Amino acid sequence: MARLAKVKYHVLRDTKKSLVIDDLALATPEKNADVFENRIAFTCLLTHPDGKVYCGITAMNGDIFHRFDPATETFEGLGYPSVGEPFEVKIHRSLELAADGTIFGASACLYTIDQRLLTTGGAIFRFHPRDGKIRKLAVPCPRDYIQTITLDERRGLIYGMTCPVLKFFVYDLATGKVEDNDYMGSITHLGALDDDGCYWGTWDAVKHYLFKYDPAARKIVYFHHSIPEGAKHSNIMYPGAGPVDTMLNGGDGFLYIGTCGGSLVRLDPRTAEATYLGRPACTRRMPGLHLWHDSLLIGAGGDEEGGYVFTYDRKTGAVQNLGPIVAADGKKLYRVHDLCITADGRKAFVAETDVPNRSGYLWQVDLEF
Repeated sequence: MARLAKVKYHVLRDTKKSLVIDDLALATPEKNADVFENRIAFTCLLTHPDGKVYCGITAMNGDIFHRFDPATETFEGLGYPSVGEPFEVKIHRSLELAADGTIFGASACLYTIDQRLLTTGGAIFRFHPRDGKIRKLAVPCPRDYIQTITLDERRGLIYGMTCPVLKFFVYDLATGKVEDNDYMGSITHLGALDDDGCYWGTWDAVKHYLFKYDPAARKIVYFHHSIPEGAKHSNIMYPGAGPVDTMLNGGDGFLYIGTCGGSLVRLDPRTAEATYLGRPACTRRMPGLHLWHDSLLIGAGGDEEGGYVFTYDRKTGAVQNLGPIVAADGKKLYRVHDLCITADGRKAFVAETDVPNRSGYLWQVDLEF
């Protein structure tokens, strides 16, 4: 039986005094240099074959891309400010790994609508640890920033969804062309590809129905149903956000969805039928989900009530809550935003965001099974 062997956290930067999250509105060098430089959140994580954990963060100073070395427990900034512009202040759920070790990413924002005409738009970029250079590829949707991307390496496509206008786009890596499918009315925190290479997401601002994009036909297939309690579990992350907190291809013909309401759902891409599987804890949010070992999925969830880790056995249907993410000093993970697993499956790293009175930390959970 799996269990949490040890929990600890790693601090990249923290504010010098306790502040509330609303102080981000004052995060300029002139008004509040402490928040501008030090107030951060971890929003996106990627384990790499080089053994490091690549971290997308929220940072008002634009230093949004970092690398963490589990062996030395140290962080290294990867120089995003050298290519960034002032409104690129986070990498939300937008780090994807290619087979050759290349990392594709995309930038997000926190601007207010009165600033919209001053902005450029979120950029897709590529980075390889071999040369350490960030190369911007495109701004797919001018003035809109990119909340999430999914890489289809086989077809050379990157799928993305934007904010504040909730658009869906397809970017062709070979040609540089963008297919802008415009306003969708809904957005997934993270979408996924099924075994046929179709990308799945949500549309409609009220019902948050499912859709899939078929790359063979180059068109969207709109369904007129959502996942279980889809409308109820929407608008939790932010206005317009749909019920999908994360989505994963299970390698068994199904897609698995962690919902913003905190439940686990299985989607059959052949029929678009979505089936409720369970709810590991009495809390909202389930943004972390990965294949683990044997028939198990491992996930992380938790909102203001605190974070937790769980497993789901696809053979038996058993859900096991492994316990809360609490460090030895009693500090609790406040809100989960992403999860990654080391190659040996022995360590999970969890991104923390939106903490009311401090910066978010990178949490490490040592696992036994």
